[in-house]
Amino acid sequence: MIVFEIRDKAQKGRLLGYLFYYEKSKRFFSELLEDTDEWTCPFIFSGFVKKGNYSIDSIWSGKFVNQRIIPPDRQNLGSILRENGLKEYDEFKLLQLSEGRCAQDELYLVRIQDKDIIPEVQNRLDKKVLDVMALEDYKALVFFRDKKGFVIDVKKAYGENRLFGNILRNEELYRYVRVSPGGNGIEWGEERFIPAEEIRRSGKESLISYDDIKGFIKERLVDSAETAKILNCSRQYIKQLADKERLSAVREGANTNIYLKSILESESY
Repeated sequence: MIVFEIRDKAQKGRLLGYLFYYEKSKRFFSELLEDTDEWTCPFIFSGFVKKGNYSIDSIWSGKFVNQRIIPPDRQNLGSILRENGLKEYDEFKLLQLSEGRCAQDELYLVRIQDKDIIPEVQNRLDKKVLDVMALEDYKALVFFRDKKGFVIDVKKAYGENRLFGNILRNEELYRYVRVSPGGNGIEWGEERFIPAEEIRRSGKESLISYDDIKGFIKERLVDSAETAKILNCSRQYIKQLADKERLSAVREGANTNIYLKSILESESY
């Protein structure tokens, strides 16, 4: 993660928020300070701030970045890239070269270390998403970095949103849910995105914690080798039980399978 301060020269260098760049996904997210309003924040984010939203998704953060770099359809783009030592179009590198400046305003970016993020925003980051698990009936169990868990009914909340149409009609696609870069939310691709703050606001807090899930995995799931030890048999015999549908794995792998201890304890082999 690479962090930039968003500052405004017109306001004597006032800190407005932060722009985060996630190198693996090549995506940007933003966090604005809560003392900014729709008139003092970056104009492109004014609609969010007006509604009291200070965490900006990757689509709109990307648009903010695109306002501040050379557009990819620039006629003399090739020569500009060569002059700046770039072999290809790279939003992040172009943003660094421009320092986030553009002709429309007096905003600029300053790269900083993670440790220099002010407490207000760091506290917000500490409550981002840690992990997610798809549940039945198009619900999701979402765990946060502060170890709290929330269940959100995705179908109820987003069933009328056409962008979610395909995944809410196909359970296999729905189960491809993942954590967004930086834990900013959960998603099925960049456009099908649910912000972390929305999950905490509209979801129902779960009695199951992230540590509970980890403890269950550690204590109650076993691989093929452990299963053979519990049943006092060979791995070949375990395969025979599986072929006869007397023993079912919760997950099959190339070299080992995963089994529930409860199945091994409740059945006679």
